[in-house]
Amino acid sequence: MGKIMVIAVLMALGTNQALAQEADPVAPGARLLRTIDVKNFGAETLRIGDLDGDGGPELLFIQSIFGTREITCLTATTIHGDVLWQSGTPSLDNGRIYSDLPVQIYDWDHDGWNEALYVRQAKYVEPPYDGTSPRERATRYEGEAQMVVLCGRTGKEKGAFSLPAPADDSFLIADLNGRGRREDLIVKDRYWNMWGVAHDGGMLWHYEGSVGHYPAIADVDDDGKDEVFTGFALLDHDGTVLFQKDAGNAHADATWILRAPDRTWRLLFGNGGIHCVAPDGSEYWSHPLGEAQHVVAGRFRTDSPAQLAVVDRTPVPHHRDEHAWGILYMYDLDGKELWNSKQPPGAWAIATTPVNWFGTEPPSGILVYGMGNGRPAVIWNGAGNVAETLPMTFTADRNDRDQQLDFYGLAADVWGDSRDEVVLFGSRGACIYTNARAAEIPTLYNENLYPGM
Repeated sequence: MGKIMVIAVLMALGTNQALAQEADPVAPGARLLRTIDVKNFGAETLRIGDLDGDGGPELLFIQSIFGTREITCLTATTIHGDVLWQSGTPSLDNGRIYSDLPVQIYDWDHDGWNEALYVRQAKYVEPPYDGTSPRERATRYEGEAQMVVLCGRTGKEKGAFSLPAPADDSFLIADLNGRGRREDLIVKDRYWNMWGVAHDGGMLWHYEGSVGHYPAIADVDDDGKDEVFTGFALLDHDGTVLFQKDAGNAHADATWILRAPDRTWRLLFGNGGIHCVAPDGSEYWSHPLGEAQHVVAGRFRTDSPAQLAVVDRTPVPHHRDEHAWGILYMYDLDGKELWNSKQPPGAWAIATTPVNWFGTEPPSGILVYGMGNGRPAVIWNGAGNVAETLPMTFTADRNDRDQQLDFYGLAADVWGDSRDEVVLFGSRGACIYTNARAAEIPTLYNENLYPGM
């Protein structure tokens, strides 16, 4: 069937909401949709979701104290940068972070409106904090951590409930009780403990072991409840250990669960290599690497059902400076290496996320950011080529030093054109890119002046 190309026309936003550059309908490629003035609320942690209930996405910038990970300010804005509300006090000093932060956007109380959830830390009593190094656990706490629920529309606190004192690293929303909706919690400390928590705050189970940075969840035994995969272990919905491997002093840097075309589950994780295992813990395949920090799956090519994009941060052990470099790999589901690309010097801390950039159907692209020294993010295609280059943009008041700071990236359809936009964000700026190429749609035929035939 033939196809025609239809240009998506961007609607005018008003004089105070003009696009970052004039739309040129014949110029293909990435288009800067918006440069956001983050003033003093810029952050290296961002969540995207509908906060005001209009059906469209908003941005939630999260600031924290770098060494302690204490959340200090949440700022909700439109995708144009208009501030909707703030909870806490913003500061230019609190935009940077070295870890994940425990914040999510979700309709927690199932009333049809999203809330913003975050964890308020318990007091760390011992050992005393030295004021500089990262603080990740205590030998003694005072009080408990709190899950705080904020109204998405106003930022006002709607409620809070207690969590174990160490559970302040990150959390997942999961279905642990089989209600058919994810409304329970999996909470964790930095590396050592994880808890299942019911929607009413009741403790369901506790697991002590290597929990990794962020577990993956899926109903891999088809009982209507989520299992929890930490890389070195798989837990049933009730906390029962289904398999566990000796992690030593290691932890999983990345986890992913997918279902293959033959309906078998593949559990993927990265640490000192990339590993693919079955739900019983048996290994399908693995490849040794220096540090497999990121593992993401998607349909990046059309010649096989799914592929894996994997980052090796340290192919040269302990090499982490302006001369260090990482390697981006692509594997198929059987573990066959399809290609790899050595990154330029300084680009060792790269990160990846899938992005539905090219169209409404696969293949998807791979957003890669963290290139170092203020260098642009890029979108790779499944053939191993850079398809787009996306520089971070700043408002005019940001100096050269500001523009060399780290920034991160997320992919989401914030413009409503059925393709993902790329949102880049850091402590001194944020911007949004969209794909200005025409989107392909099926040819319209048998058109006439008398619809109804």
